[in-house]
Amino acid sequence: MEYRETEYNTDLTKVHHTNYVRNSRAIVVLWAIFTCIFFILNVVVWIQPQWIGDTGDSAVAGFFGLYKYCVETSVGSDFICNGDFISWESILNSYFKATSVMVGVSCLLSIASIACFLLFCLVNTATVLRICAWLQLMSGLLITVSCIVYPGGWDHSQVRQVCGLKSGSYNIGECGMRWGYALAIVLIFDAFILCILAFVLAAKQANLLPEIYKKEKEALKD
Repeated sequence: MEYRETEYNTDLTKVHHTNYVRNSRAIVVLWAIFTCIFFILNVVVWIQPQWIGDTGDSAVAGFFGLYKYCVETSVGSDFICNGDFISWESILNSYFKATSVMVGVSCLLSIASIACFLLFCLVNTATVLRICAWLQLMSGLLITVSCIVYPGGWDHSQVRQVCGLKSGSYNIGECGMRWGYALAIVLIFDAFILCILAFVLAAKQANLLPEIYKKEKEALKD
């Protein structure tokens, strides 16, 4: 009777553990998918010149990104865009340069995090998750600092041409925040959520087999 009860408990443990491992792996897959989405959005935030732009009160139409900006030369005419990350001198000021570099490095960290997925075949899952978590943490911190530093460059003459003379460092004047800046703020929370989730998954990562099942296999080998 005692043997049957032990066997039943062992089988029940196997079932529960199998379900736990399956659910854990499903969450890891979802985390990996959202990590890839984070990288895509990170690149979009970096390359799109839509951080701030004109409003109905602006004298001149235009919009600005991290290193690129576009201004309308005359009413109804096409926008003329300037600024290139490769051409360092074309970036308006040091604040925009610093922000461009930090968000760019954030993109590289996101790529590194995705590249670490290959390590799932070489080392245990918990180790890979911890590596990715640290990369995502650094990426989130860089975007956070970028969002804080970026407004310091609003005192440039080119920005004031669009945003008005009242605009200045940390004063947006007659311009408004565009979707690129808003998305960058969302990515801050996204990065920290993915980071925390990765650390939690690494801490609770189940072994492939429960201890009682391992002992059974060792006993069979003996």
